Amino acid sequence: MPVKMGVDPEAIKAPKPAPAGWYDIKLTGFKPNRSKDKQSINFNAQMEIANNTADNNGKKVYMGLNTKFARAHADFAHGFGFPLQPDGSLPGDWVPDAKDPENVDKYQYKGPLLGKIMNAELQVTSYQGNERNEVNQIKCKIDQCATKFPDIRHMTKMISSK
Repeated sequence: MPVKMGVDPEAIKAPKPAPAGWYDIKLTGFKPNRSKDKQSINFNAQMEIANNTADNNGKKVYMGLNTKFARAHADFAHGFGFPLQPDGSLPGDWVPDAKDPENVDKYQYKGPLLGKIMNAELQVTSYQGNERNEVNQIKCKIDQCATKFPDIRHMTKMISSK
């Protein structure tokens, strides 16, 4: 006798983003990769909403964090309460894959930002036909930031309006 095989119809639906607004966001990792033109690196921060309603907790948040968008790196680190390193890198280390050390896609971040929470304004954006939450601005956790880092001006609009 024939048997029907398939998937749960609910699992097919695209996840709904949280409404635009300010949220606590937890960093769970990075998925770095080279940009299409191979001239920069997208860190692809893997983040999720935390300390919110059951409906919103765990919802994914997008932030590409490209090396060509340097100003965003200070905002990102300061959002977790850390300054950038003197060389401009995020606090912590990137560990290459021992078998494929030139492949940025396989780098693993080991550092103090993992599991930390920032407060960020999220917007709902569209990417490849799906709605998602994207970071628009980040609240700085560095005490007296303007005095300690007078050359840094935190952004109030990180999402480009292409």
